[in-house]
Amino acid sequence: MKTARTFSILLLLVPGLVRAAEISQYTTSLSVAPDGTGHAACTLVIAGGSSETVEVPLSHGAWTNFRVAEASDGLRLEPPQANSGAFRVTLPAAATAPSRLTFDFDVPQAFAKAENAAPGARLTIPAESRTLRYAFVNTQVTLIRDFRVLVTLPEGYRFQAIREQLPRQTKSEVEPRVRLGGEGGRQNALLRLANLRQGDDTSMVLEALPDRRSLLWLVAGVALAGLYLVGFRDLVARNKE
Repeated sequence: MKTARTFSILLLLVPGLVRAAEISQYTTSLSVAPDGTGHAACTLVIAGGSSETVEVPLSHGAWTNFRVAEASDGLRLEPPQANSGAFRVTLPAAATAPSRLTFDFDVPQAFAKAENAAPGARLTIPAESRTLRYAFVNTQVTLIRDFRVLVTLPEGYRFQAIREQLPRQTKSEVEPRVRLGGEGGRQNALLRLANLRQGDDTSMVLEALPDRRSLLWLVAGVALAGLYLVGFRDLVARNKE
């Protein structure tokens, strides 16, 4: 008994032998509605010691209606205040495996409309464009091993451009920081980053457009086709002469 107690004390004294809690996975899925609002579902996998307390950072930006969807048995959670940057969880007293936590929240304004230009100035992006900005900072000491954010556009929208994707891709990374894709007829964008330590941050700015062609382009196309046919007819008439 005395030997076991002595060994436990030595483990506490020797740095690096006792691992601190970490977030193995931090995955967020944000689905944007046609009116610009968003619904997010976030899943965490947290590894740590029995009854260990972990501060979980939240993404920047306005959010509402935080609610727990699923949690491992014995996991205790202190819900965050509105628009706060973090919340606290306490791992189960007899934790033998990583704990899981899934929570939902709403984003009142996921889309931002193009800003009105000053009188006489021109818009930098089309008036019908919508901009989606996402930013996250690991404000806590807890390491985040695998961080992912998947943004899904409303049906009928498409990505026009990736305006920002930070931090910049390193030479050892094969895939881009933000990868565009699609599923079920809706386009999406995946932001991924590994090993976020305290103070590390990531962000992306996406521009989206309604996936429909303007009638002006149709009218212009018909007009150009008509001019081409008229010119071709005159060319044929001159060849006959």
